[in-house]
Order: sequence, then structure tokens, then C-alpha cells
Amino acid sequence: MELSLQLQQKQVLSQKLQQSVEILQMNALALSEYARDLAEENPLLEWSEEEEPLESRKEKLLQKLEWLEEADEQNRSFYRMEQEQEEREREDSRFGRTEGQSLREYLLFQINILKIPEDHKKVLRFLAESTAESGYLEADAVECLIERYQLKETTAARILSEFQTLDPPGVGARDLRECLLIQLKQKNASPLALKVVETYLDELAKNRLSHIAKKLKVSMEELMAALQEIRSCQPKPGSGFAGEGAVEYVIPDILVERKGKELTVAVNSAMLPRLHISHTYGKLLREKADAETEEYIAQKLKQAEWTLQCITKRESTLQQVAEYIVQRQKAFFLCPQGQLAPLKMADVAEGLDIHESTVSRAVKEKYLQCERGVFPLHAFFSKAMAKEEETVSADSVKERLRAIIEAEDKQKPLSDRELTERLVAEGLQISRRTVAKYREAMGISGASGRKVYEGR
Repeated sequence: MELSLQLQQKQVLSQKLQQSVEILQMNALALSEYARDLAEENPLLEWSEEEEPLESRKEKLLQKLEWLEEADEQNRSFYRMEQEQEEREREDSRFGRTEGQSLREYLLFQINILKIPEDHKKVLRFLAESTAESGYLEADAVECLIERYQLKETTAARILSEFQTLDPPGVGARDLRECLLIQLKQKNASPLALKVVETYLDELAKNRLSHIAKKLKVSMEELMAALQEIRSCQPKPGSGFAGEGAVEYVIPDILVERKGKELTVAVNSAMLPRLHISHTYGKLLREKADAETEEYIAQKLKQAEWTLQCITKRESTLQQVAEYIVQRQKAFFLCPQGQLAPLKMADVAEGLDIHESTVSRAVKEKYLQCERGVFPLHAFFSKAMAKEEETVSADSVKERLRAIIEAEDKQKPLSDRELTERLVAEGLQISRRTVAKYREAMGISGASGRKVYEGR
């Protein structure tokens, strides 16, 4: 056995630097929870629950009123959408449906108010508990129902049919075909619409309308009318209800406000932890505490000071990174249809003279709020694609691709090859494979799936 010595250089982060890195990559909510836990563990750190000063709240209110006075047509449309949402909520409340209510809760509510024997309600409740969030029954629900309540298959089928009459329409179905048939029957749909769903649902998914019309011996106009009835159905009855899992709220770390053509960027100070060093222990030191107490206080004081420094550093780094991103993506924030410019983390790192890993940690799991909505910070890093002697972002290419598809002749939709030729003619260096990948990522069907027949 031979022994040998080897010299190696190995970079190891100290505990302080590890804490600094950890704090930098925390989002607002995680940092707030971390600071609370730290304040409980370190007696020199105190968590302040002070509310925002009244003057500050007044100033924000005045800014909001000023923004409303300057609101453009887009803002007014948002207001109308808000009113329509409130009307829908009032309509839902008439039927016992409340905001944040899950599908199962809504089904159980309907079952509980039915004027039927309690034993019958128990069976219906079992079906409600066996319904997935999508509105479909779980795979073995009926078999379990028969076994648990010792029912005949005919009795179980009758109870299932009764359950399927509950709101929303289509609930309790075991597959898409049954879901659509339930809804069509409740709407007194035409026999042709029922026949298409019963027999030709797979062909319909492939948009083989000529084949279906030929098999059913109907005109294309008659088939189009039946398709309109089918499209009025909801393929996922439970989609309008709240999920039963824990609700995760997105809290923006960065706020971007626009005033004319000027953009202001700010870290969301409302969510920053309000920590400060306790004066009680400073007083204890001045009163000449024993050596052990002094050592303990000194250790905790260093920890507290370093934590506050890390939080301050996080805020300044996040501010710098966000300002750089907003400046480079100015067109996106100033124009309602503005596109993202090509931007990499390496560009930000070079522009701010920091390491790329610092940029990566600064944007990790953090969100930015602006007039156009709330976006993850990493969404503003867009890949570049060549266009003659300039570059455009992949997002811009997708939007251009969508525009070409929307403007195409729906009776003769463009193939991926023809879409590629259009983009290349505009100066974009792109392959047919990339076009197909972008089209699928945007949820757009191929040429056969987009084809619209006469009379549609």
C-alpha cells in the first residue's frame, strides 16, 4: 500500500458567506419568515410590528387617485372586467357557490339540501368525495361504491345518473365523451351533435370534418352547426372552482411604476423584515456583566449585525439588478404590446460588474409587478435569435409567428415549412424544427388541426 501527498485548492464558503448567499436568493415572503425565526433565536434581534406611517399611506392613496385620473382605455377595460367578475360572483352566490369554494364543497352543499333520505345522501356524498378537481370521477369510484354499499349495478348506475344532474353540468363523468354527452343532453342538443360525440370524438379531435360529414351523410353546414353545440360544452367541469391544495400567493419583490415615459423601480419595502438590535443588552453590557454573559452578548451581536448587513446588501443588489433589467427591457414596460429584448444574465453581470451567480441568486423565485401584471424576474431574460445583422428575442419570434398564423387563410392554413419560409423572408434565421417547437409551446395546432371548412 503506497501513501502519497497531493496539494489541492478548494474554495469553501465561510458560514457568514453562506448566510449572505442564502439571504440573497430568498424572496420577500421567505426572507420575512427567516427574519422572524432568527429574531426568536437571537435575543439581540427584535422584530418590529409597527404599521406604515399615516403620512406614507396618505401619499400612496393620492398617487393611486392620480393614476386613476390619468387612466387610459386599457385601465377602464380592466375596471369593466372587475365589475363583470363581481356580477358573476353575485350570480354564483344565488346558487350557494362562494369564492374560494372547492368543487367537492359545492357538491356536498347541493347534496345536503336535497330532500332525500339520509342513507341516500351518504351514497351521493361518497361520489362527491370520489370526484377529482377536474370534475371527473376517479377511475374505480363506481366499483368501490358497489362494494361499499352492497348495491346492484343497475342501482349504482341510477344513483350515478342522479349525481350527474348536479351543478356544474358534466360533473361526475368518467371520461370526456360522457362529460360532453351529459352537457349536450341537459341542453337538449341536436341528435347530430350527440351522434358526433358518441361515435366520432377521436376523428373530431383530429379535425377530420370531411370524413365525419361523409360517414354521417350530412352537409358541412349541418356538421358545423352541431360542432357549435359541442364547443359550447365545458370539457373540465371543475375548472372554475378553487383547488383543494394550499393556496400559494405571489408577493412581488420589485415594483415598477410608469409616469409618462419615466419608469421608477423600487424594492417592495412593505415586505422587508423590520429588524433592529435590542438596546436592552447594550445597557446590560454597560452595567459590567460577567465574562460569560459578555461573550454571549458579543457573539449574538456579531450575528445580528451581519444579518442586518446581509439584508441591506440583498436589497441594494436586488435594486441594481432590477433597474438594469427594466432599463434594458424598457420597450416592454412602456408599450402595451412591447416585446422583450434579448438579455442574458451574463449581460447584467457585466453591466453591474458582479458575478453571474450573484445575478442568478438575486432573481431566483422573485417577482416583479408592473402595469402589465406580475412576472417572475427570470422571465425577462430572453434568448437571442439572429435577424440579418441584428438580434431579436425568442419571445418576439413567437409573437410574430402567432400573428402570421392568425392572419392566414383558415381554409388553407400554412404548414410549418411555409411558416418557416415567411419568417426567413422577414430576415429571421430559423429552422422548420424550431418553428414547430415554438408553435407547440404556444398551444397552436398543426395545419390540419387549424383548418376551417366552409360553413364554419
